[in-house]
Amino acid sequence: MIYIFTWENYFRKRLLNIWKRSFTEKFSEHNIIYVQNVFEYDLWFFEQNLLSNGFFSEKNLFIIDDFPFWWDEDINVDTKKIQEFFLNILPKINSDNIIVFNNAKIDKRSKLYKEIVKIWEIKDFSIIDEDDLIDKLMKVYKNRISRNAIIKMIKLKWLNFSIISKELDKILITKDFIDVEDLVLVSKDIEENIFEIILDLLNLETKKSILKLRELANFLDNPYLLYNSLASNLRVYFYIFKLKIIWKSSSEIKEILSLWNRSFLVDKNYKIDKKDFLKIYEKIASIDWKMKSGKLLWSENEDMMYEIERCLIW
Repeated sequence: MIYIFTWENYFRKRLLNIWKRSFTEKFSEHNIIYVQNVFEYDLWFFEQNLLSNGFFSEKNLFIIDDFPFWWDEDINVDTKKIQEFFLNILPKINSDNIIVFNNAKIDKRSKLYKEIVKIWEIKDFSIIDEDDLIDKLMKVYKNRISRNAIIKMIKLKWLNFSIISKELDKILITKDFIDVEDLVLVSKDIEENIFEIILDLLNLETKKSILKLRELANFLDNPYLLYNSLASNLRVYFYIFKLKIIWKSSSEIKEILSLWNRSFLVDKNYKIDKKDFLKIYEKIASIDWKMKSGKLLWSENEDMMYEIERCLIW
């Protein structure tokens, strides 16, 4: 039996712990083989153990972290060798053995993934949308947090279960129950601020977008960090819009861009014309080229902010 556990670490870790406890009770903890780095083992080790029964019982439980690798084809000879080894050995693995590939990101285009998914099971703990995240958090924290507090946390931290759960766990050290007023000291992430700025921009709220941009700039006091974050997030929308223009479906776009927790961006509707947005992105992207070529030199942070704002006004 072969499984892939992927995406949110909290759920992967919880399920792995349940499986390890259950396996230990039924068989033996000595038959649990935990591989944190496949490069630390020779291939004969995997071949010897995966193809045979356990020593203390008939079963082995293999947990292999950070594998399969993200790349389908890699210039690294060792990496490619390991991928090919597992690809060839999968059909021969002893049916009594349980193998769990535990990885935050899985490349669904890879040969290894396609072979595993044909026969075995993928446990994907990705967050589909805001409602899915709310449901997961409500199940985890049960009667220790209000639904309104969860909605507020999502506004502050976006669709990131790991970050939200860490913040909630810290608050629960001193609180038995969390409500909206208990989140007063929780601040927005840069990512969430950038998301709101872009959302306003895409809905033709240019003035609101620029005001929020200035507020964030004053907080960060680093226009270069702000620019890099803005440009990298706009790039995601750039590719989404480009793929929509050539009539790619939502599911195709999500898979091509490997969006996972940001998949909901594909299905959102915006007021801005796609071609107008592409013009804005091209202007933003040109700042990077101008900086590297020496065509833009600033003496003050305000100069950089002026250039960014100029690109958003179209």
